[in-house]
Amino acid sequence: MNASTPAVKRRACVACTAVKAKCTPQADNMCQRCARLGKSCTYLDLPQTKRRHKASPSRVDVLENKVGQLMSQLAALTRQNRQTPLVASNPLPDDLGSSRTTELDFSDIPALLDAAEDPSHGIYPQTSSVLAGQPSIVDRGLLSEAEAERSLMTFQLDLVYKFPFVLIARSETAASLRAREPFLFLSVVAATTGSSHPLCKVVADEIMNHVTQRLVAHSERNLELLRGLLVHCAWYSYPAERHHPRLLLLIQFCVSILYDLGLHRKPSLNADEQRALLGTYWLSASLCSILGRPSVMKHDARTDECIKSIASTEHHSDRWIAPFIHLQIFLATMDDIYASIQPSGGSALVQVTRGALQRQFDIVRARVENDLSECPSSIVNIIHMEIKYVEIRLEELCLREELWITKPVSTVRTTMLMGVIQRSKELIRAISNLPASEIAQMTITTCARICAAVGYMPTAIMAILKLITSTTDPSMEAQVRAVVDAAEYPSLITELANALETKFGGMSAADKEADILGSICSKMRLLARCYPHQIRAVVGVAPSQDVRQDTSMMEVQANEIAMTPSVWPSIYGDLGETFPIDDLQWDSLLSNFTGFS
Repeated sequence: MNASTPAVKRRACVACTAVKAKCTPQADNMCQRCARLGKSCTYLDLPQTKRRHKASPSRVDVLENKVGQLMSQLAALTRQNRQTPLVASNPLPDDLGSSRTTELDFSDIPALLDAAEDPSHGIYPQTSSVLAGQPSIVDRGLLSEAEAERSLMTFQLDLVYKFPFVLIARSETAASLRAREPFLFLSVVAATTGSSHPLCKVVADEIMNHVTQRLVAHSERNLELLRGLLVHCAWYSYPAERHHPRLLLLIQFCVSILYDLGLHRKPSLNADEQRALLGTYWLSASLCSILGRPSVMKHDARTDECIKSIASTEHHSDRWIAPFIHLQIFLATMDDIYASIQPSGGSALVQVTRGALQRQFDIVRARVENDLSECPSSIVNIIHMEIKYVEIRLEELCLREELWITKPVSTVRTTMLMGVIQRSKELIRAISNLPASEIAQMTITTCARICAAVGYMPTAIMAILKLITSTTDPSMEAQVRAVVDAAEYPSLITELANALETKFGGMSAADKEADILGSICSKMRLLARCYPHQIRAVVGVAPSQDVRQDTSMMEVQANEIAMTPSVWPSIYGDLGETFPIDDLQWDSLLSNFTGFS
């Protein structure tokens, strides 16, 4: 340093300071490190250093300037890329394949930051209807304003008795409902339009158009769609398909919408939401069980909370919800218990299980009967049918042959089989005695209960006849005749088919087969024709010395003798128009009812 430089204590040189290295002076204006590296060695005196620190920007300022520069460069590159064709600026080497270019758009940084805060992927589903503004079936002249009002009034006054989970205010008009909730309006029209009405298929197609466009294509989710689907599923009738894939799909949609709307976990639900949740549980649990599918919606604390809350509203129909749900909860519990029973449990486990379930059901039935004290006769009839169905299911274990291998002939099992026959007969009689107006408004669940009774009854009859004919009791013939006469099965289900077919007046055979209840009636008539031959086939295998010794009978109509030995007089006399089918065909026919599929 020269003489004019103020005499101050020197510090490390600039080069050593920059890398935070130890600076050891070697000579004037030269440290050992700079001398070794051949670098220029510069020292700053203390006053200059202080002035430099005061004038230098802070670290935050430096970083902000760098970020600003980078953003400016990115924006410039983005503008350039938009103005020029995409060119491979960084081609890969020939041995790695063809050149590629990846264009990243950084022009909307705030939008990217907002997207990062949302843990889900993609955009939100559409909230408005893609079919909004399109002409309705009333606008197109397919349904008059007067007919629309009658359909809504029928739903408000009559159908709420059968399915109290969707309530439409009495002050609501068809025009206002159509404008605000078009899908619910369509479902109401479908539920109140008879199967023989020419508009039935048109409305069903219109409903599926809403399902396809709004639910599937645009993932729309709202309470209107859920309520409309519940109504449509409750009175679903067309089209009748093997294994009911469409009906099952629509029920799954109900469950999906319920969870997408968060009704299972929202802090509080309004009355319509509570009804929708309970209705979804009831349909899902009952129909999925009948159709042999696992129910994805289970009874939980939210279900109990909604039952308790909805019972305190001002609407009388809300008080009818609890009996439906309590019975279904018991049925679901029974299904779970039956599914867990292993064949090794045997008849002893059946007796214990049957007794425990009966005690539990007695409590449920008393509670339900108390709830029905103020209900109108229509709802009382439906609940009593539900109770009768539960009573049939209570005896179901007697039909599982693998549980009775060690003790096939059992008084307990015989009693249970007779219980199935008697309870099924009572349920079929109750349905047959309904007025035509009630039959026309039956829900799909009631149809399923009918199928269970129609299918379980002959299954129990055949099982008990096999038990009777497996013994050498001299009173076998009298016992067989007593069981068959008490069941009255062919006449019973023929009478039922006649009652149900009042719904299909004027319809062609093909159109009737396209309706679920219509196809069920056809299968019931087929059962009535095949049943006598099945009875005689079972009776014909009974061990008897008379049969073994009487060889002369083999000379007369061999096929008939094989089914009806001389020891058994013809229970049905001349079989007339009935015809035989083999065991596999019979089992397949019964599966239309016992599995409702």
